[in-house]
Amino acid sequence: MVALMKSLFLSAPLLLVIASCGEKPALVEAAKPAPAATAYAPAAAAPAPAEKPAAPKKTFWTAEMLHTEIKYHNPGYDGSGEFNMQEGEPVALSLRGAKVSSLEFLTRFSPLALDLSGTPIKDIRPLKGMKLVELYLEDSPVTDLSPLRGMPLEKIYLSRTPVSDLSALEGAPLVEVNIVDTRVSDIAPLAKSPIQMLWLTGIPVTSIAALKGMPLVSLTLHKTKVTDLSPLSGSALQRLHIGETPVTDLTPLKGLSLTRLVFTPAGIKAGLDVARSLPLQEIGTKFDEEGRDLMPPEAFWAQQGK
Repeated sequence: MVALMKSLFLSAPLLLVIASCGEKPALVEAAKPAPAATAYAPAAAAPAPAEKPAAPKKTFWTAEMLHTEIKYHNPGYDGSGEFNMQEGEPVALSLRGAKVSSLEFLTRFSPLALDLSGTPIKDIRPLKGMKLVELYLEDSPVTDLSPLRGMPLEKIYLSRTPVSDLSALEGAPLVEVNIVDTRVSDIAPLAKSPIQMLWLTGIPVTSIAALKGMPLVSLTLHKTKVTDLSPLSGSALQRLHIGETPVTDLTPLKGLSLTRLVFTPAGIKAGLDVARSLPLQEIGTKFDEEGRDLMPPEAFWAQQGK
């Protein structure tokens, strides 16, 4: 509260000449004119300290409040979302499969992880500027990733979306990326990311040059058009799936510490000896949702008759 200051006013001295009543005034030495009274301005009030704007009241969110907020912007929402709360703040929201088409509710808080898989969300512009670390958009109609540019994403799942352009992800600190069955043909924007786990199944990519020097641990190229594995040479890769690809040469795998290899033996023209020398624990020709035939190397090579 601002204090009110009183001003101090100083009056000029008053000169009185007193004569005796009924007597002739005595001769008085002419008085020197009194100095003009100094005009004193009122003392300036000290400037009041500026009031600090009141800090906005923090909302302590509950799951019930979140459901209400989401439904306000999405009348068809059925309350199926799941949330991770910390001290009244939602840090992770899973709306997988929910009837949510608007993200306006996100203006009230800023989670670190968000799952919109299987939702009808098309426009993710409300995410722009958020600090998401994990984002799941699988089986959604999202095509434009530009609102994600500059986001500190470490995990992103884009499987079975119409996404074709990854340029918005350039430079992101991604560690885990899943872009199965999309239209992506160029993975160059991922070149500067420290990716350890990467799934590229069923996409029209032909080159993996962007993966050279990447700290990959697990890589799936199943059903891609990749032919050259040389960018993987010297990597720390442990698991590789190149089944149903046009790869014919396994020699770039020499010296790798692979523990799992899935490939199509019939298509290999060079490097089978390299494959046999790898420290594999599992080897097979299938490893997906439709089935798997992983087995110990001894059993696999015996089955292959090699």
